[in-house]
Amino acid sequence: MGANKFRALILAVSLMGAFAVPLFGHVSINPPTAEVGVRHLRLFIRAPVEKEIPVVELGIEVSPEWRENGGDLGFSEHIAGWISHRELDEDGKVLRLWWTGDEAEPETFLMIYFTLTIPEKPGVYPFKSWQKYSDGSVVWWNEPRGEGVQNPYPVVTVSRAPFLTAGIVQVSSTTIALLALAISLLSLRNNRKNHA
Repeated sequence: MGANKFRALILAVSLMGAFAVPLFGHVSINPPTAEVGVRHLRLFIRAPVEKEIPVVELGIEVSPEWRENGGDLGFSEHIAGWISHRELDEDGKVLRLWWTGDEAEPETFLMIYFTLTIPEKPGVYPFKSWQKYSDGSVVWWNEPRGEGVQNPYPVVTVSRAPFLTAGIVQVSSTTIALLALAISLLSLRNNRKNHA
């Protein structure tokens, strides 16, 4: 690799890193996309400790739109030293899910898996979230995403499944090999007829 290409690569990686760092500093739900109506989809919430003191509580709120369109939260992973809590609405759907317990130290992050039932209607669904620190202060991630926003809430974007999936038109490698062999044999046969 030439020196100029190497410098360009270093510059590109540095710029990507500089612009990506702020994205890693907020609560997120991953993966952030899902298809309508999926039941028991496993996602995780990732929450970095952004202060110089430990986090003692982490929580998310389920938007009314999520619940109204058939979405719900299911089970959450057991994390040693942490207790999960849930607040339900009158229909038994989760309004809020939060975890309390041992301290998550500075320069670390919490990553907790949970299951979701995805709504039947496509859309971008917010999950307002919060982190409570050992000094009692609370940081809310409750602002719509956008340029200049300090505390954006995590979202899950729900879309319809593609009309045709790979399963319908998928062709195995064996089928492709047999087709190639058949075409080769026909070509060879035609070449012999033309030269005879």
